[in-house]
Amino acid sequence: MKVQAFGLWQPEPAGLGLWWTSALARGQAMPERSVTDDEELKGRDRHLLVGLLTTALLLIGAPAFADPPITETINQKNIVNTFVDFLPACELGGPLYTFTTTTNRVEHSTTFDDGRIQGTVVETGTFVGVPVEDPSLPTYTGKFTNRNSFFVQNGAVVTNTTTRTVHGTGSDGSTLTIHVTQHVNVPPTGAINEFFRCH
Repeated sequence: MKVQAFGLWQPEPAGLGLWWTSALARGQAMPERSVTDDEELKGRDRHLLVGLLTTALLLIGAPAFADPPITETINQKNIVNTFVDFLPACELGGPLYTFTTTTNRVEHSTTFDDGRIQGTVVETGTFVGVPVEDPSLPTYTGKFTNRNSFFVQNGAVVTNTTTRTVHGTGSDGSTLTIHVTQHVNVPPTGAINEFFRCH
């Protein structure tokens, strides 16, 4: 049997190698070569074996290469906390208040195959603040939102941004409004970049 042309699924004849590919690319005529029935069966067997091995590797290996990131979301509602802290302000210090907060919290994270983690934590809620030492100070009620976004790579925090917004009204009619933004970036080499803003 004489082989005149090779289709996509037929193996290249032995001994032609790269010359065959380059001869075709140069537009040269394809050489005629006699192939025995035994050689033809061996070629088909080799082709079948390569096809089966390729399929097996794709079926076994594809899930490892194509694993999607793992995403996790945790919702918590009506979390009640009581603690003592300074009245929220941009200046340090100030009067101490006992705060009772009721919070809804959502934690969302995505973990990638290479170990990177990206996530956010969002808290929204209400608060009541009662002065600890001076009963002449107003009691505050209001709402707050805390948001934290982070990115972790190689087990270390690379970026972290936190914002906090508080709006409150005092029992004497006064208002309390504060917005805080804090950002930290830790590059693999070089100095840590960070800023803090409060208004």
